[in-house]
Amino acid sequence: MKKLKVTKKKIIILVIIVIIGIVIFNNNTNKQEEVVQYELEEIEKRTVAKTVSATGVINSTNTKNVISTLTGSEILSVNVKKGDKINAGDIICTFDISNIQENLNIAQATQNTSQTQANIGLQSAQRSLNDAIENKNTQVASSQEDVNSAKSAYDNAVNQLNNINASLNEKQNLKNQLEPTYQQNLKNYSTIKSEYEAKELSFNQATNNYNAKVAEINSITPDDDRFQNIGALEQEATQLKVVLNTAESEYLKTKSVYEGINASFAPIQNQYNALVSEIAGLQNQKATIDSTVSQLKSTYDKMVTAYNATISSADSAIASMKDNVENSKLAVQSNSLATATQINAYKEQIENGIVKSTVNGTVTNINVKKGDIYTGSTIATIEGTEEFIIEAEIDEYDIPDIEVGMKVLIKTDATRDEELEGRITYVATSATNNSNELTGMSTMANSSNATYKIEISLDSQNDRLRLGMNAKLSIITEMEENVWTVPYNAIYEKEDGTHYIEIAKDETGENKEELEVEIGIEGTYYTQIKSDKIKAGMKIVLPKVESGNSIESLIEMMGADAGI
Repeated sequence: MKKLKVTKKKIIILVIIVIIGIVIFNNNTNKQEEVVQYELEEIEKRTVAKTVSATGVINSTNTKNVISTLTGSEILSVNVKKGDKINAGDIICTFDISNIQENLNIAQATQNTSQTQANIGLQSAQRSLNDAIENKNTQVASSQEDVNSAKSAYDNAVNQLNNINASLNEKQNLKNQLEPTYQQNLKNYSTIKSEYEAKELSFNQATNNYNAKVAEINSITPDDDRFQNIGALEQEATQLKVVLNTAESEYLKTKSVYEGINASFAPIQNQYNALVSEIAGLQNQKATIDSTVSQLKSTYDKMVTAYNATISSADSAIASMKDNVENSKLAVQSNSLATATQINAYKEQIENGIVKSTVNGTVTNINVKKGDIYTGSTIATIEGTEEFIIEAEIDEYDIPDIEVGMKVLIKTDATRDEELEGRITYVATSATNNSNELTGMSTMANSSNATYKIEISLDSQNDRLRLGMNAKLSIITEMEENVWTVPYNAIYEKEDGTHYIEIAKDETGENKEELEVEIGIEGTYYTQIKSDKIKAGMKIVLPKVESGNSIESLIEMMGADAGI
């Protein structure tokens, strides 16, 4: 037998379904042989939330009501008084958090015990991993020796090459240092050598000319026709002798200078030529050792490749051990998660033990004093903020589910399809009225409920908002993301209290089977289901709604909130 959890929203849905059912019934009375049809819907993952719907009014807040979650705690100090100017971050009051601190210490001790037990499994997995690592070290030792040997030979060759390069650089530097002196001396030597050779040539030429003239004179006899001109010839010989003497003097002087420069240039030339010879020899050695280094580098690279292959093979064996360690770590985390959540809650309460102003303004009211036991009411009122808030009235049916800090989805006509977000900052502890003038969601079941005021702060302001505008509110009291969901009316309950859904085995829906599920969060229309047998693509069987109204059209009639 199918059982439904009755809420105000679901009452509305049921009323709509009843009306449609009456229409269907009337239509069926005129259709004697109509075949029953089914509608299929795929099981999907959604964000499902339990919400309370209401309407509110946009107001301007020139006041900030300061509250705390530490209900039942003693107030140790009140740090402000009425009329004080305060800034955001200033301390308003402090609470006695000694009991909370004691609970925190107990929770931490419990966590430590649980952590120790979980660590035993982690240590076992870690030992297995260490053993695998040790086996890896043994396996790669031989390969490492080959790598080291090849590396040593390669390094020795590189060192030889470096030494040759160092010697080559040294000789090259000496040659470069000697080069200017050598070139200058070479230039001077070449210049004086050319001059010497020119003077020597002139001297030799003058000698030859003089000797030729003397020979000519000596060859003339008295019966020779030239004899009558011998005086002129002897005069020419005398002139050639003068030229010869001058050439000889210049030659001997130049020769002396040349021999002096040649004597000083010879050692420099010998040193320079020796450096050139040494450099050529070192360059030949470098060419030879370069080839050796290249061959040894190739051998070393092959050894490294083999070494890496050995490591890769060993690492694959270690990988599964690491997975075991990670799984053990997850177990450690899982064992302490519940306690950690409680510890965080205690720490948050301890942090809340110092109440600070979140705005700049003036303290206009202080409702507590030192020694009071805090009941959840407004601690202080601060004026001066320029923000919009939303005020709403929640009826007595829903108010127990509403808490400060809950997330609220907000829509207004002014902001069109944009959905704003906010947080509940205030929940009244006493009813505003007992009349039926509710500003929240209306109900057909009860029109005389009392209402309770709540206030909502916007996470961000919007320029389109104006004072007095109406806002549609969806207060999220509980939410789960990315969970399997089905329409709430597709879940059936057996006599033993277990639940199931009907899975279609074909596309008609006539052939179906039951699948047992657990129920999670119940949204307005969709409900969370849990089962390790649920698979993507499964379809559930729903009764097909006739008279042109499908489930989808019903959801559209109820608005976007119906799908949360």
